[in-house]
Amino acid sequence: MGPAHPEEQKTLKPFQDRWNSMTPERQDRIRKGADRWQQMTPAERDQANQRYQKWRELPPERKETIRKRHEEFKKLPPDEQQRIRERSKWYRELPQEERRMIREKYQQMTPGERQDTSQRFRSMTPDEKRITSRGKTDSRVVNRNGPGPLP
Repeated sequence: MGPAHPEEQKTLKPFQDRWNSMTPERQDRIRKGADRWQQMTPAERDQANQRYQKWRELPPERKETIRKRHEEFKKLPPDEQQRIRERSKWYRELPQEERRMIREKYQQMTPGERQDTSQRFRSMTPDEKRITSRGKTDSRVVNRNGPGPLP
């Protein structure tokens, strides 16, 4: 491995056996990851380790699906990527029970209903989404996006 400060060397140690056979681009990505790791708090590192462990437990087919979806995501225009990130953030911040209710309603929908709901949901503000996700009907939501609350 090339020159690195002691903390970086410690972080990169798992790669030392194959370091010289890696492309410079791969080495650079790993170094950047090591730098991010050094900046993380212990809680963030624990969280990263937990995500990595979940990744390792996934079947190869699921990993491949995730990789393909990530590649497709990277090809989207930046504004579309940002919209998806915001929607994902909004969903992750919902209480677990609300996420469960949304998933159940979504699974019960037909493909056409899912598409209609997705289109209506995209045009909503975060407040409208919050109102709708809780099953409450707000006239602004109904009038703007069609009949009935969204799941």
